[in-house]
Amino acid sequence: MSRARPIIGDPTWSAMNVGRRSELFVDPRWYAVLSATYGLDFKHRSRGSSTLPFVEIDDPRGRRITSLPFCDFVDAPMDPADWNDLAAPLLAAGCPVLLETLEDHPATDDPRFESMVDGVHHIIPVAETVEEMMPSFATLTRRQIRRAERTGIRFDTTSDDADIAAVHALHVAVRKERHQLLAQPLAMFEQIKNQFGDDFCMVVGRRDGRIVGGTLLIRTATAWHYKFSVSHADSRADGVSHGAVAAALQLCIDTGVPFFDFGRSDLAHTGLLQFKRRFNPNEVRLACHGNAPLAPTQFGIDLAQLTNLFTRPDVPPAVTAEAGATLYRYFA
Repeated sequence: MSRARPIIGDPTWSAMNVGRRSELFVDPRWYAVLSATYGLDFKHRSRGSSTLPFVEIDDPRGRRITSLPFCDFVDAPMDPADWNDLAAPLLAAGCPVLLETLEDHPATDDPRFESMVDGVHHIIPVAETVEEMMPSFATLTRRQIRRAERTGIRFDTTSDDADIAAVHALHVAVRKERHQLLAQPLAMFEQIKNQFGDDFCMVVGRRDGRIVGGTLLIRTATAWHYKFSVSHADSRADGVSHGAVAAALQLCIDTGVPFFDFGRSDLAHTGLLQFKRRFNPNEVRLACHGNAPLAPTQFGIDLAQLTNLFTRPDVPPAVTAEAGATLYRYFA
């Protein structure tokens, strides 16, 4: 049986994960972000050409093992011949195990897990110009990109601390107003900048000098990755989100990066799914695998109630943001 080793600082992990479909979620810098923000201890077991990442969590919600919390999915290499030897120690722990992978993964055919296709992963190959790509976009998308320009929204790239704080404030507002959810802490955005350096930036749309939308971007070897898209309510209809994607595609072209990784879309989130599909991305199906549900606890019930309370319209934005900074780690 292979020994569990820390992912951060292990050259074996990096060497085994070169060229994966989603490079971001096997990048050691991403694990360093999550470790610094949430205090998680990421490990992996390897055998042959296969490796299985995981983190053990024991908090008031209960003891559990997950492949990688706060991420779209994990695309670490896995040969079916190695699967049982690497999965067995996790299953032997006697607690719920949850894995998020591509649909084409040995866990899908393992009767010890219940598997469900619950999302898709989108990637856009980048052409030489955005204009060359435009005919493949949906009519609505082309119209919204033009509308953003007509209504005075101008896009630029930034990594300024004040702009990061402004985008995070919009992120808190969007999750609160549209989804009744708490947001990741500002510390996570700051850690992404700290860990990725020049491979981090934000594309922001400004109108009259005020940030009205944009997206946080992270670069790996072959892609800029789309994360934490935000838009102000008074600019949503003016194409700020579509324009930000067009500006991100231009960034790919300007920096010689061949792919724009549009990330995961849950099948249940039909609005986001439709938005991304308007850009004509390539997509593959994602699956989640669980051996047992997490047993309900009083803390879990209280956490849901606290989320409802802190995302009420009458709660000040600063209080909602602080609640997310305090409680978000428990959603792992």
